[in-house]
Amino acid sequence: MEKKIFFDVGANSGKDSIPIAKNDVNTIVFGFEPTPQLIGIIKNQISGLNNYILIEKAVSNYNGKSKFNVAGQADWGCSSLLEFSDKSKTEWCGRTDFRITEEIEVDVIRLDNFIEEFKIKKIDYLHVDTQGSDLNVLKGLGDYLKIVNEGVIEAANKENILYFGQNTKEECIDFLVKNNFKIINVEKNDPHDNEINIYFKNNEKI
Repeated sequence: MEKKIFFDVGANSGKDSIPIAKNDVNTIVFGFEPTPQLIGIIKNQISGLNNYILIEKAVSNYNGKSKFNVAGQADWGCSSLLEFSDKSKTEWCGRTDFRITEEIEVDVIRLDNFIEEFKIKKIDYLHVDTQGSDLNVLKGLGDYLKIVNEGVIEAANKENILYFGQNTKEECIDFLVKNNFKIINVEKNDPHDNEINIYFKNNEKI
């Protein structure tokens, strides 16, 4: 049976992708996560799980090193390559975790180089949640964007709502449509409707 390929870019604690690897031995999961604390959590869960491959790097549209902003006030899930915006302090009632607690240097990669190195022929599902840089992840796929079957990314519903320079709903949808993807669904992912999830599918796979 041909293996399915699942990319989890911004894997967080592995909560979305580790169950997929555990429940389906015919799916190979590549989890990308640069936050040290979250890497530790993932490693504790994937011991002996041969179909989960952890890549301890950030993903964007360039190769190199970058400052990475660790937000350790809660679960480290808001850590990002980007800086928190002014709106993050005024437009998110009840959130106290939007604060940088540590700055570290991380390796950053493009996915097209990674795909070439690992000789990946297809990506059945692409899950991206990189806290503001999801569009750059797509751009970093280069010509290999066309091997993505379907997926979901996160985008700002309001400009700079959480991070300075984060990708917006409009520019993400425009990029996907121009690159032969159909928008399947758009749904809000917070009570304030500040950010949304965009679900998409390759028109050639429909």
